Amino acid sequence: MITAALAWPSVWAEAGAGGAIPVQVNLPDMAQKGWEYRVALANAENAPADSWLTELSWRYELGPGEVLPEASLCTPSECVALNMARGSTGALAGLPASTPLSLHFVLPGKGMLKHPVQGGTAQVFVNYRLQDQ
Repeated sequence: MITAALAWPSVWAEAGAGGAIPVQVNLPDMAQKGWEYRVALANAENAPADSWLTELSWRYELGPGEVLPEASLCTPSECVALNMARGSTGALAGLPASTPLSLHFVLPGKGMLKHPVQGGTAQVFVNYRLQDQ
């Protein structure tokens, strides 16, 4: 398993409504089929107290490869399948914005690829709303 974390700047909305936390990470090269490649999105320490997830938006790019991996956006207890390389979901709305998040990639099948899928970059925007006072 490959895990990567990145410290990143936070973008906060003015007091009251909410905002978005941008995360950018590098994705690993992937050669082993059936292996789960994980990339941590270090948002927990940057989310404001009493804030809740509203929507997660993502975009990832990978280099050419024989097979495209299955991708998911995960918390410690559940995953949301990413059916496209870019999109957004409200499936995790209502969770604390400090919930640890990670991207997971799995190449279908078993064995090694002759030519690995080249890693690229991923961007995730963690949109949140502050709890009403």
